[in-house]
Amino acid sequence: MTAGHRWPLDETPWPAEAALAYGEMVELTTPEPPVPELGFLGPDLLGTRGVVVECLVERDDHDGRPGPVYSVETEDGSPWRLRPEFLSSLGRLHPGMPPRHRSDLPEGTRVWIRDEPERPGGPAEAAEAVGRIGRITGLWWTTALEPPKGYTVDVDGCSRSVTPQEIEVL
Repeated sequence: MTAGHRWPLDETPWPAEAALAYGEMVELTTPEPPVPELGFLGPDLLGTRGVVVECLVERDDHDGRPGPVYSVETEDGSPWRLRPEFLSSLGRLHPGMPPRHRSDLPEGTRVWIRDEPERPGGPAEAAEAVGRIGRITGLWWTTALEPPKGYTVDVDGCSRSVTPQEIEVL
């Protein structure tokens, strides 16, 4: 069975503990007053703008309390995972933010990476895994501001990015 291009909408509720919304424009900052045990961002990062693409409630390594941790994609495409103390809302949502998506294949699904000789723009790293079996670990994006490109697949402990055309579900 060949996996399709279906990217169902992710209807998982946004965490109630989140003060920032999906698609909210933010600026990276350092807490005021400084909180030494949380660390700080370097001067080259302060003032960098980005957009919130995910929020998970996790137990903090520093104080042990659960709280929101935001995934932010900055203007240069860099991904960051930051606590709310390091983010300042710019008071608006990104105008081009796509809906959240989830995989049409559950995590852990076993797949065979098949040979796709005509894969225009396909990731070169998938070629190394042709003929191998792996497990879906999530979706693969070039940027969070576009729909997913494919899947991330764990093959013998290495993460590979593959398009839906490059796999068969086992």
